[in-house]
Amino acid sequence: MYVTFSSSSSDLGIYLKVREVDDFQSLRENWNYLLRRNLLGNNVFLTWEWLFTWWKHFGKGRKLLILTVEDKAGIIAIAPLMLSKYKLPVLGTITKVEFLGARHSDYNNFIILKKEAKCLNLMINHLMGKVTGWDWIELKEIPQTTENAAHLERLFLEIPTRIKLSKRVCNLCPYMPLPRSFDALLAELRKNMRQNLNKYLRRIKAKHRVEFKKYDEAGFSVEEAMRTFIKLHEARWTAKGKHGAFGSNPIFRDFHMEIAKIFESKGWLGLYFLMADGEPITTQYTFEYDGKVYYYLSGFNPEYSPYSVGNLTIMFLLERAIKNGYREYDMMRGFEPYKRLWASQYRKNFEVRLIRDNILSRFYNWLIWSKISENLASKLKLSLKNKAFK
Repeated sequence: MYVTFSSSSSDLGIYLKVREVDDFQSLRENWNYLLRRNLLGNNVFLTWEWLFTWWKHFGKGRKLLILTVEDKAGIIAIAPLMLSKYKLPVLGTITKVEFLGARHSDYNNFIILKKEAKCLNLMINHLMGKVTGWDWIELKEIPQTTENAAHLERLFLEIPTRIKLSKRVCNLCPYMPLPRSFDALLAELRKNMRQNLNKYLRRIKAKHRVEFKKYDEAGFSVEEAMRTFIKLHEARWTAKGKHGAFGSNPIFRDFHMEIAKIFESKGWLGLYFLMADGEPITTQYTFEYDGKVYYYLSGFNPEYSPYSVGNLTIMFLLERAIKNGYREYDMMRGFEPYKRLWASQYRKNFEVRLIRDNILSRFYNWLIWSKISENLASKLKLSLKNKAFK
């Protein structure tokens, strides 16, 4: 279902039309087919299943803003966007155009099959000319793959001068190309890393019966496995005196309980446990999609931390991934020290922000992106809080 207004472009016989879609469900049949042909890359966070489920749980207080571009043959591009209104204490409110899945998706992007520069230009022009009430367009976590960064950068250079453009790298995402054999992967690791893995594996096997199992192999249903995973994830952070991702966020918990069941039905769920004497002591919650294993979250029983069980879990998971023919292990956002033990390569995620020419928008943009932003924001006690559209 489409709303009534649209924008169009005709150039040398090429006719394109951009529309706003107000019924997410109506795109279900075509979405993933288009995604598989996306010139800007295919990833699990752009699937209809992930984004529709995310919207179901996190869309309250936001406004759906999905744009499609069509030619005579049908849809050739999708912009999965939304309008989010945030309250700034003292300063008022800011309204942003964002990607669907913002904050919880490690990768965001447009879906474009052809004429990518024209499609992007048409969609941005539509946002600027037809969509009112926003203070900035904030496009975050765009993976810097072979083509998309150059296309986006060229497009944004043509934005009118009344709009301020800011662009920066926002995250590093380590990954491991997987060789054809596990022995080849081990040979690529540093010598002391291999020695440590062997040492900790010997130590834990000397005292426990150790097995590595997928959730169904361990006799868990998806719901039971997710509850066990969440318990281990929270235990890891509780030992540090902190909350995990689920402890204080029931909506996040409900979302992942549902997405795990959906992904299981699609064959995309990877939920693994390292078992000691039949009891799960570590877990890794992954997505297995389009030849890649995406590492999303993990957890472990702190009592077993002397055995470096987190690294042993990664080792067993990589062995299985290679055996099953996966070509990459993507550790995603954040280049934490434990990831550097495994992955020597990384990709950049970048964000682009287009700012309206008003004092509040420019001030808050400066506040967030300046080098002193954390210190100043703390002093002013500023925070972004979602505020519902009326």
